[in-house]
Parts: sequence; structure tokens; C-alpha cells
Amino acid sequence: MIPKLVTSRDGWKAKASERKKRLKSARIRNRDLEASRKVWRQRAEAAEERVAALQQRDASAQQQFAALRAENERLREESKKKSTRAD
Repeated sequence: MIPKLVTSRDGWKAKASERKKRLKSARIRNRDLEASRKVWRQRAEAAEERVAALQQRDASAQQQFAALRAENERLREESKKKSTRAD
């Protein structure tokens, strides 16, 4: 009877030890994955901020370009009028 109990106890201890190892491994993996996700999330947020800033700069440059183009047209028209008056 006792050898059967010893065998049962040894089997139970082995299973418990294996579960403990797997649990510890899972916790470490979970910790590492969370840290990795945090880093990637920060990188993605920083990239999104850079994209937004560049889009804002682009919109501003487009507005400046349109204003300069309009000014250029106005000056050309003014120049044409002056050249026709001089003739």
C-alpha cells in the first residue's frame, strides 16, 4: 500500500513542479511581450506625431505656394500693363 502512495505522491510532485515551471515561463514571456508591445506602441505613437507634424507643414507650404503663385500672377499682369502703356 505504501509504495503505491509514494508513487502517487511522486507523480503529483512531478506534475506540480512541471506546472510551476510552465507558469513561471508563461509569466516571463507575458512580461517580455508587454514590454515589447509598450516599446512598439511608443514608436508607433511617435511616428504618428511626426506624420501629423509633416502633414501640417505640407499644408502650410501648399498655402504659401498658392499665395506666392497668386502674387507672381499679379506681378506678371502688372508688368504686362506697364509694358503696354510704355508702347
